[in-house]
Amino acid sequence: MTIDQFKDDLEPHYDNLDHIVENIIRPVIPTKRFKYFEACRFKLKAIYYIQNKIESLDSQYKKFLSLGIAENALHKLTLSGDKECYFYVPFYEALEFENLLSQGKACLDCFSKAIGSIYTESPNNIDKLMNVLKSQPKNHKIDKLLSFIEESDRLNGVIIDPKSNKKKSIRDLISHRERVDIFFSIRLDHDTGNYVLSDGALVNMRHPEISRFPNYLVTEISAKVWFLLLGIIENCFKILFIKDDATASSTG
Repeated sequence: MTIDQFKDDLEPHYDNLDHIVENIIRPVIPTKRFKYFEACRFKLKAIYYIQNKIESLDSQYKKFLSLGIAENALHKLTLSGDKECYFYVPFYEALEFENLLSQGKACLDCFSKAIGSIYTESPNNIDKLMNVLKSQPKNHKIDKLLSFIEESDRLNGVIIDPKSNKKKSIRDLISHRERVDIFFSIRLDHDTGNYVLSDGALVNMRHPEISRFPNYLVTEISAKVWFLLLGIIENCFKILFIKDDATASSTG
């Protein structure tokens, strides 16, 4: 294995984001404020790593459970439920999912502090950041920032508590009170007499305190967190610090 192969495996990177943070933002932001941008980048990379780990574990668990079905060996597995529908908890995938949700919220909080520091404020969550931006004199840059930051609404119920009801986010529930409830389902198909495995690990959406989503797959929710945060953060950094894709702005 070459040093470059090791580097790719052990040093997760996103060239564009790394370039923006290291070469454009660092020179124009004081160290006491730059720490928020650096923390935001670090946590975003952590989310990328964890999301890939979840994809890998989900695939391994599917192969494992598919073998149990194919070899008629479900009795060898630790299952709950009954012969109509069994449930299997993928322990390591559940741990990584909890980790991803926690890192996602922490990343969003660091991002809020980073952007807020440009306006000499220190908002510690995304709602407070939006209030800071809305209090600024209205201009095209503020409007563009808000348009991207408002995409975080799509994370309501996942890593952010919903605003419109008394429901909690999955992250809040598992961080403070309960373990994450995810499982594979193994249902009996009465037409064929065979067991059918779910497409992947599922989040239990029957909990009374969380909102239901269109897609319960752990891999889909994890990918959603990763791609939304990447888009919000990278685009907002560009708006604040890049003009014509090359020149740093004077916002520092």
